[in-house]
Amino acid sequence: MSTILLQAVGFLLIIFVAYILKKAGIFKTSDGHILSKLIVNLTLPAAIIVGFNGVKVNSIFFLLILIGFLTNIILVTTAGFLGRKKEPIERGLLMFSIAGYNIGNFTLPFVQGFFSAAVPILGIFDMGNALMLSGGTVALVEGITGKKEEKFSIVRSLKRLFKSPPFTIYIVMFVLALFHLLIPEKALSIIKLFSSGNAFLSMFMIGLYLEINIDRGSLKTVAKILVTRYFFATIAACLFYFVLPFPELVRKVLVLIAFAPIASLSTINSIAFGAKESITGFLSSASIIISLIIMTGILLVLM
Repeated sequence: MSTILLQAVGFLLIIFVAYILKKAGIFKTSDGHILSKLIVNLTLPAAIIVGFNGVKVNSIFFLLILIGFLTNIILVTTAGFLGRKKEPIERGLLMFSIAGYNIGNFTLPFVQGFFSAAVPILGIFDMGNALMLSGGTVALVEGITGKKEEKFSIVRSLKRLFKSPPFTIYIVMFVLALFHLLIPEKALSIIKLFSSGNAFLSMFMIGLYLEINIDRGSLKTVAKILVTRYFFATIAACLFYFVLPFPELVRKVLVLIAFAPIASLSTINSIAFGAKESITGFLSSASIIISLIIMTGILLVLM
């Protein structure tokens, strides 16, 4: 228990140190873009390789991809129904914010610090999650709200996915696991040097992007969205843990995923859809802090 609390406090400390250094002028928000490139292209792929190496593929893996995909569809359509009386942009913000999970930049480095066996489960779920975030969610939001910007293209979405190094590494490692191929230990020891910095860089980047300034009117909107998101997260977590006939470790990881923060792509898509950047930025930051607290509590109970 003390190890979990200590690590969670450490993550929170990294986030707030980065935020304080940004406010002090030592770092800028734009520095987060550099860290993001380092994480996406180096440390996160390395962490995925280390976590996936030697994993034995079973039927549950394929079901996890489907669950990641269907969970997003259910949440987006539910949010669309709940926001049916709202203006298209506000309705779209609700839909983007309730669905989509931040796996790579938050959940994976957070959970990786406690048990590395969870990395393959997170990665496989994220494959289905990424399919929606890369274009599926946008198509649903535009279709339900009637605010179509451009025709949905599967080819364009797949191109977007495979331009993402983490997703490409997911696929490569999954294929290697299917054929029982292992990365040699000597090569893995070098890769571990890169993966070891993933958690720190991810939390530091979050701190640089952290925004806590928002007007009262917008705060009410954000509060409603967050309450709705975590209400449905609680329902999903109960279904994952008590209903699915999976091994206990898989169910525990799915519970943690249910309370993951809003995905970075969801924030980007919300802004592209017309939502205010100040609202989406605060919404994303608030969800990260809330998720960190809730997920720490879950680990204390389930571990």
